[in-house]
Amino acid sequence: RYLAFLETITHLRPSLHRYCSRMTGSVVDGEDVVQDALFQAYRKLDTFDDARPLAPWLFRIAHNRCVDFLRRRGVRQEVEASTARPDAVEPVDPPGPALGRAVEHLVLTLPPMERACVLLKDVFDYSLEDIAELVGSTVGGVKAALNRGRSKLAALPQRTAAPPRAKSADIAR
Repeated sequence: RYLAFLETITHLRPSLHRYCSRMTGSVVDGEDVVQDALFQAYRKLDTFDDARPLAPWLFRIAHNRCVDFLRRRGVRQEVEASTARPDAVEPVDPPGPALGRAVEHLVLTLPPMERACVLLKDVFDYSLEDIAELVGSTVGGVKAALNRGRSKLAALPQRTAAPPRAKSADIAR
């Protein structure tokens, strides 16, 4: 059981880290959450039902740890209201589809449930049933959260491109 756990996390850890980084908005915080989730899973491995797949169970634990982290951070930010800027670092990943990167950046403005559903569906391409299991909801709840999240993202003001810089030859004229 423990060897299967170690083998599974070897392959699953990069995806878990990427998910947690997107949920927390920070690569460093994402790493902390992944380590905490894997430690918790390892400690509770004896309660795991071997008939079920291990990956969804690990994602569920990681998701719950992300939500706990975001709640704690929200409380901390309320207490530290004097801080004007959020403590977040843009995650660094290998180049991927432009849409995926845009969604990953924009979802940081969403509440945790909507953020999780949009990330898992639009970036990680999970099925609605898998997402419902991971976030502890129903398929209808996931659809509603996806709809709310996508609507909020669509309502965000469009960024305008920076005006092109003049070439030095144009300035000299």
